[in-house]
Amino acid sequence: MSRIRRSNRRRLTVKLLVGFALLFLSFSTTVASAQQSPAQPDTTEGRKLPLKEQLTLGLKATTKEDKEFINKVVLKVEQGSIPRPLVDSTFLWARERANRKSASRSLRPIVYFKPGLIARAKMLHLSL
Repeated sequence: MSRIRRSNRRRLTVKLLVGFALLFLSFSTTVASAQQSPAQPDTTEGRKLPLKEQLTLGLKATTKEDKEFINKVVLKVEQGSIPRPLVDSTFLWARERANRKSASRSLRPIVYFKPGLIARAKMLHLSL
């Protein structure tokens, strides 16, 4: 009986270690790609909307504060102080998070985007 428990404990430990390793690798890959500066900051890379319109429409920014934050983010991206991939990945995460969070009440993705981008920028020691 104790062998079975010990075996299960080992399997659980291995699964947890593998899970943490995968989580760490995916996070470090995201951080590394976010730290790389784009070769041409003004290229659209196949995007159809300018960044300001993409964020305003995609995040359903309606309040004055939301639009001011988006203007600030766009300015930082244009200046090169915040990498565009960081903004894009946070944008996609916020939209997905807003869709799956609650079926009963509709939350705007900006509710997740703003604190998410601030936290990610802080982790990379970027000013926002």
